[in-house]
Amino acid sequence: MMITDSTTVSFNAWTASRMGIQVGTNLMDQSAQTIAHQSVATTESSGNASLPASDSDLTDAMVQQAVGLYQVKASVKGIEIANKALESLFKITA
Repeated sequence: MMITDSTTVSFNAWTASRMGIQVGTNLMDQSAQTIAHQSVATTESSGNASLPASDSDLTDAMVQQAVGLYQVKASVKGIEIANKALESLFKITA
């Protein structure tokens, strides 16, 4: 019973970490699009380049990039820990 519970916990940690990686990469993708849109100057009909909407939008997107990166790194660490726990369980039962 104890081994089954530990295996379930490790599997749940692995699944949650995998979802965390997906959330982090999605956040990075979305913020990268914001950065790209802010970085590319659009030309108005007058021929003048327009300025990005605001510096705070760009700053927020850059912060989201960092948050997404840390989300992915933390989730990878969670997978490493779950794998080590499962490895230990397999060694115990072998």
